[in-house]
Amino acid sequence: MFKRLFAALLVVTLAACSTLGLKKPEVSLSDIKPAGKSTLFEQNFDVALRVSNPNAFALSGRGMNFTLFVNGDKLADGASNQAFEVPAGGSAVVTLRMRTSLADWLRQAGSLLSSGGGVDYRLQGRINDVNGLADLPIDRSGRWSLTR
Repeated sequence: MFKRLFAALLVVTLAACSTLGLKKPEVSLSDIKPAGKSTLFEQNFDVALRVSNPNAFALSGRGMNFTLFVNGDKLADGASNQAFEVPAGGSAVVTLRMRTSLADWLRQAGSLLSSGGGVDYRLQGRINDVNGLADLPIDRSGRWSLTR
C-alpha cells in the first residue's frame, strides 16, 4: 500500500515539475575575497556568485555547492548551506566558502604561466532543493582573460 502511494506521489510530482517550465538560472562570478584562516597548504576564500533567474516566478534554494576547473584541472571547490531566494526575472548574490590547496595551485602553475593571457574555466555544481522540489545542476564554462 505504502509503495503504491509513494509511486503515485512520485509520478504526480514529476509531472508537476515537467509542466512548470523551469528555466535554469544563470550563475556567474561576482567577487572573490580571502576569508577565514588560511595556511600554506590550504587557502579559504569567500566567493560571491550572482544567480540570475529567467523565470516568471521566484526561485529559492537551500544552499549551493560547486567545483571550479581551470584548464581542465580541478582548482577548488566550495559550498554553502545558507538558504536564499532569487526574485522572478531578477538576480541575487550568494556567498560560498571556497577551498584551494597548495597542490591545486602547483598543478595549475605551468598552465597559468603558458596560458597566453587567459585560462579556460568550468564551474560545475548544483543549487540544492530548488523551490522544495529538486536539486538543479550548474554548469558554466568560458575563458578568463588574465590581461587587461
